[in-house]
Amino acid sequence: MNNKSVIVGAGTYGQLYSSYLLESGIEIEGFIDDDPNLIGKKFFGIPVIGNFKTLEQDWLKKSVQNVYCPIGNNEVREKYLIRAKQTGYNTPSFVHNTACVGPDVQLGEANYVLPGSIIMPHTIIGDYFMLSIGSTVCHHVIIGNSVFISSGAHIGANLSIKRHAFIGIGATIKSNINEIGEKSLIGAGAVVIRDVEPGTTVVGNPGRVLVKA
Repeated sequence: MNNKSVIVGAGTYGQLYSSYLLESGIEIEGFIDDDPNLIGKKFFGIPVIGNFKTLEQDWLKKSVQNVYCPIGNNEVREKYLIRAKQTGYNTPSFVHNTACVGPDVQLGEANYVLPGSIIMPHTIIGDYFMLSIGSTVCHHVIIGNSVFISSGAHIGANLSIKRHAFIGIGATIKSNINEIGEKSLIGAGAVVIRDVEPGTTVVGNPGRVLVKA
């Protein structure tokens, strides 16, 4: 059985992940991107072979088994991965070999964990999660589906991060708060010391509400 893969999204994040996937011995057939101006172009030797509807074509189904979608937008990533699975593809996770993941951590489907990141024990993570370089998730944390944690962020212990939350570069979430709400946005470098309501944007140190749902 073939074990080739495609990457949905030929932008900078897709290009970055292609390097890590190739480093890990994963064979990449090409990029998939809905921007018609990118079709036929190559990025670091990997061609953009079609748009998302191309995944429905028999010739691609015969040659490709796996779909990765490292797009930073939480809702878009979730949508494409669900559709890819419904079309019959596998949507595997990717955990870089330099990441440190606790032995009892529960990882969902299609989770992407990049180099130098740490997930401590007793943590539960849903599907379509992205953890970028050098970030830390402490123990007894529950993370919902389609959460993005940016580079250098630090998530404290004993808290919950709800679905579609986005944690910016270098942000810090204090231990023992209750939750970071669904679709909330934590700005780069923010220090969060209290609960964040759903749909809220928090910036600064200490964190203050910039936009409230």
